[in-house]
Amino acid sequence: MTPNQLKGIIPPLPTPFDEQGDFAPALQKKLIAELEPDVDGFLILGSNGEAAYLDEDERTQVLENARAAIPATKPLIAGTGGESTRSVLRRNRMAKEVGADFALVLPPFYFKGLMNYEILKTHFLRVADESPLPVLLYNVPPATTISLSPDLIAELAEHENIVGLKDSAGNVGALTETFRQVPATFKVFTGNAPTLLPALSLGAIGGILAVANVLPQAYQSILEMFKSGNIEAARDLQLRHNPLALAVTSRYGVPGLKAALKLQGKDAGLPKAPLLPASDSVTAELKQLLP
Repeated sequence: MTPNQLKGIIPPLPTPFDEQGDFAPALQKKLIAELEPDVDGFLILGSNGEAAYLDEDERTQVLENARAAIPATKPLIAGTGGESTRSVLRRNRMAKEVGADFALVLPPFYFKGLMNYEILKTHFLRVADESPLPVLLYNVPPATTISLSPDLIAELAEHENIVGLKDSAGNVGALTETFRQVPATFKVFTGNAPTLLPALSLGAIGGILAVANVLPQAYQSILEMFKSGNIEAARDLQLRHNPLALAVTSRYGVPGLKAALKLQGKDAGLPKAPLLPASDSVTAELKQLLP
């Protein structure tokens, strides 16, 4: 699969767990089947996939199960980021072996005070040099506290195996500067639903959005309205769904996302400890926000 096949609306699939905290493969396959007709691919083991809580065996199982359920015609992006360069390289090789099409790599962040331009550049370039999969950069400062600068993204974009970016910073000014510097062939997704329309106007090819698990057709409509020039309708639809988009990300996170899916009759299982299921009050609020 080539980078040119990356496009559109892609959900970062939540990983279903049972009451013991074990992966529930049947629930994952069912979620994929329910979403697949309305989306353009899947991100597996992203932030909403609770990848930070999974050991290496669990990561392999989750990816293998997803690959068996996702049609070969739609990209499977595997989240492979980690704290050491070596661990990311190992995860990229595993993702390739199970059939992933692209690797999404967030920056290491535990020693955040040391993660300067040169260290991050060296890390990503080595990952790109040795990765058997094309690499997408993952800029997600709300989770990592590390922000990839437009200058760094542009320099990394010169590497032939770094093919794109998922930008979840929500900083339209920085995203504007990124687009100014990267080549036109560099594939940029917004990972922040409230900035979908501004990002599309700058040149983004789509969105990898948590809320797309809940309202895939609505966000496909925003994209299609933008493409057809119906900006006012796209704006109205985005503004209408912004409260829900914020609720299943920055406000209530993965527990909120799984609760919203459950309200729709889609079982995404339980969050993995230490996360707790959404409270009754949060669930009631989400019910009011769902269309």
